[in-house]
Amino acid sequence: MSEMGMIAIMLLTALLSGTLFRKMGLPSVVGQLVAGVIVGPAVLNWVKPTNHIEFLAEIGVMTLMFIAGLESDLRLLKRYLVPAISVAFFGALLPVGAFYWFGTSVLHESVTMSIFFGIVFAAMSTSITVDVLKEYKRLKTKNGQTILGAAIFDDVFAISLLSVFLVFATKGATTGGHGGSSHGIAVTLMLQVAFFILAFSIIRWVATPVMHWFEKLDFSYSEILGAFIMLFSLASLAELFGLSAIIGTFFSGVAIAETKVAHKVEKASNVVSYTFFIPIFLVSVGLNVKFDSIMDYLPMIIFGTVIAILSKVIGSGFGAKITGYSWLDSAIIGTGTVPRGEFSIVIAQMGLAAGVIDDEAQGMLLIIIILATIIGPLMLRYLFKFDHSNEKHPSKAKA
Repeated sequence: MSEMGMIAIMLLTALLSGTLFRKMGLPSVVGQLVAGVIVGPAVLNWVKPTNHIEFLAEIGVMTLMFIAGLESDLRLLKRYLVPAISVAFFGALLPVGAFYWFGTSVLHESVTMSIFFGIVFAAMSTSITVDVLKEYKRLKTKNGQTILGAAIFDDVFAISLLSVFLVFATKGATTGGHGGSSHGIAVTLMLQVAFFILAFSIIRWVATPVMHWFEKLDFSYSEILGAFIMLFSLASLAELFGLSAIIGTFFSGVAIAETKVAHKVEKASNVVSYTFFIPIFLVSVGLNVKFDSIMDYLPMIIFGTVIAILSKVIGSGFGAKITGYSWLDSAIIGTGTVPRGEFSIVIAQMGLAAGVIDDEAQGMLLIIIILATIIGPLMLRYLFKFDHSNEKHPSKAKA
């Protein structure tokens, strides 16, 4: 089959499977992953990964992280700063530790791969949890706002962990597994710190005048085009500083989120991304799943899913509890961080591309991500039955 035909099949099955999963009360992102499994080598073998499909999928990753940056709200961070940082920190720390133990002690994998497993599950899915919070009209409650704030910091922590990890992992890969020279790693880390300083400078001083200039040009949708120019420019800059391109796209979204054209850019980006590039990315990830290897690891997948769920519930819940939330609120917040989704998928894909994990490990990670993403919202809905709070805009958390 031609590549055009395969792309048509990918888009059609993403649409149908995503819609079906929505009707079942499950995240559409999971449906699109499943679509890739079905049309890929694992089942029907209609679609195979090609260079062009992988390129389109890479654009999908970049636009996805760009939109994640656009949805970041710096004012929200200030309002729930302390509990959000606490929830995000412990919600990222415990999965890393738990999966380090799981990888080294249970799977008997290398330290590098085990730490990478933890980083994959340190991230959470903002969009999936937001869907559930909106459905039950809990988005504007203190728990909902804390989860959203934590999600933003969670992304920052996961990106930071991933950045440092990839420095050591790639240096190790090029120096026989010894992590590279300390001088080389120090230089790389300094470059990364310099990029973060530069990125925040762009957010603070550059983005607004630049986007205002684009907006004034006599050209149709000039501000939208300007946003994509900034997206790819920061992506290129991130790579120049030794970081992944998606980190640059994330910060380009954060920068534009602080401008007055943010809503217009977000609306246009959603249309372009969610109707083409992101479905291609999600379906392409499912193409890598192979059932013959997964069945061999079924007990490990079940065990890993339990760890993925409990490490977030306990870690994030503890972070909420020590900042003054009740046991029920802490449980709700912890459970709200269980779904993984797009960001974890992106990290897993990056690990495969960097040679940190192989196809079998990625397949196992994807199944665990899917299971956690399905189970998390169901747990959250159950906990809402016990939450009778009508508090919509609290000034602070109450014990």
